[in-house]
Amino acid sequence: MIEAKTENLKEVEINNPLFYYNIQYSSNDIESLIVIDKNGNEIILENSPSIEMKVTHRNGKNYYFYFDTVILENDTLIGGRSRFAQNLIRKIPMDSILRIEIQEGGKKFEYQD
Repeated sequence: MIEAKTENLKEVEINNPLFYYNIQYSSNDIESLIVIDKNGNEIILENSPSIEMKVTHRNGKNYYFYFDTVILENDTLIGGRSRFAQNLIRKIPMDSILRIEIQEGGKKFEYQD
């Protein structure tokens, strides 16, 4: 199992469905996730640039990230909120998180070779 930490980042490039240039950023090096679906079944979800993560804070607010940008530094979850404005990141202390949900966002982002 690989932990999503700063030292486990890799540079990736994905297509840009809106323009003619690709998007480059640092991604966590997690290949797949073991998740529980809404019916309670355990499934393996392959990581991709279209996987989205919803974090519910104890105050009831929801925050959204692209999963492949999420890392854990000490006791803080850090992740990117936008593919196009990559400096939009959010930091959330782990002890303030109530729930984490993962979903295939259906966006047409794909890793480029």
